[in-house]
Amino acid sequence: MAVLVAGAASACGDDEPPAPPAQPVQAEVPTIGPPRKEALTTTVQRVLDVRTVQLSDGEQVEVEGLAEPDACWSDAATAFARTVLLEKPVESTSTGSLRLADGTDYAVLAVELGMVRSEAGDDRVLREAEASASAKGLGRWGPPCVRPSTPVPPPAPDPVVPTPATTTPAAPQPVTGCSVEYRVTNSWPGGFRTDVTIRNTGTTDVTGWTLRWKFANGQTVTEMWNATHRQTGADVSATAVSYNQAIPRGGTVPAGFTASGGSTNTAPRAFSLNGFACTVV
Repeated sequence: MAVLVAGAASACGDDEPPAPPAQPVQAEVPTIGPPRKEALTTTVQRVLDVRTVQLSDGEQVEVEGLAEPDACWSDAATAFARTVLLEKPVESTSTGSLRLADGTDYAVLAVELGMVRSEAGDDRVLREAEASASAKGLGRWGPPCVRPSTPVPPPAPDPVVPTPATTTPAAPQPVTGCSVEYRVTNSWPGGFRTDVTIRNTGTTDVTGWTLRWKFANGQTVTEMWNATHRQTGADVSATAVSYNQAIPRGGTVPAGFTASGGSTNTAPRAFSLNGFACTVV
């Protein structure tokens, strides 16, 4: 009997209850997300147009978000792309994005400066860049792609048969006064865009004109609109085209250009119109 009591006491004593069986440990499952855009630093070896380049590994890349270049601005846009990209290191992704060495998104820069339209309707940054360029009339949103409307001339009067005359026609009047506004509107690594406004401040109309100036820092004009340019060394001339030969008294003619240049871009300090020294404003 004592033995039975002792056994019962042992069974109901202060011993801890047996621990529950251990639960199996589940391995953490990694979160699966969209594929990461791996970036590769490379060099642009060839520029086909403003949105198509060939990299140093031979791959041809069409930059995402950029539309086909407009014919009226294609040459200027390609010149811009060559200035910014050719022989320069860039960071490219498998989706066609390009970033310059300073981190600038090339597509945004090209659209913001009016070089090309955006075709990425769902990209807010590109939409805003295009709206800004359009509002400012930059690049393909300005001359010669978009020309200011010109008033319709009144109908010509009935022809009158002139009386034969023996007098010699008067020689063209020389320029008697002019002013030039030279304004750099945009710049990017290795290049810039400038608007030039010529005003006839003299007492006679100007018919046919050539504006001349000299660069100080090795700048080179790559594309000009509303005028035909020639450059020899630092000397540049801009000559009227067919639709803007005349500058009436008090009237103005807008022109502009894109150019390549280094880190220093000093504005010209002197201009001449048909050989007449103009005031710089």
